[in-house]
Amino acid sequence: MKKIIISAAAMLLAVCAMAQSVNVIEGKKLYDAERYDKALPYLIKAVNEGDADSKARLATMIFTMQVPMYSMDRDGALRMLDEAIEAGSVLAIERKGFCTLNMGNDTKEDKQKGLDLLIEASEKGSPDASFNLFKVYRDGIKTYSDGEVCVAPNEELSLKYIQKAADQEGMEGAAYVGWFILEGTHGYNKDAVEGSSLILEAWNYDNRMFAGNCLEPGRALVKYLKGTGKATVAAPIEALLRKYHPTEY
Repeated sequence: MKKIIISAAAMLLAVCAMAQSVNVIEGKKLYDAERYDKALPYLIKAVNEGDADSKARLATMIFTMQVPMYSMDRDGALRMLDEAIEAGSVLAIERKGFCTLNMGNDTKEDKQKGLDLLIEASEKGSPDASFNLFKVYRDGIKTYSDGEVCVAPNEELSLKYIQKAADQEGMEGAAYVGWFILEGTHGYNKDAVEGSSLILEAWNYDNRMFAGNCLEPGRALVKYLKGTGKATVAAPIEALLRKYHPTEY
């Protein structure tokens, strides 16, 4: 009887774990696809099950006002992110850094807080944080109201972080480093085969995110593929790039 009870308990735990993973996985998948209304019920269930990364995603949706039917102010969303950070979520550190830097109070102090959080998340292994730092140091950061320089452009640091994003197996990191290798720029030795392969790998990892975040590498890949007789491979990449960047492509 004891063995039967133990087996039943083990099965119940396995079923609960499976149910939790479904909510976490579906919530993440729909969040990444920016289908926030569909992601919401899964994320709420996953948060109730104790998943810290799901809490970070839900808090980000609230902070960026993607779920207006979910009543909470931005301070409440930041508290949720802090709770997720306390629970050990590196994603929450990255998300709080992103929100604070880009959509927080328009002060130099807040921009610095956001930057510090992104650096912390990058150091803890987040390729998204490293990619965001690449963009920060590539373009610099100013306050919107008076144009005060918060972070000056710094090519050395921007290249450090995009290589780090690639080393952390980030999709965007692979795409940009591949672009630099394809064209032999930014201190990388030129190798069209290796560079195009890296960019294509990034495209295959997540078409939609690639199209949204990797315009320059995508455009270079399309040009290379067309020039090497692979127009049919280039066609869907070009179509999605045009969809996401109708005025820039």
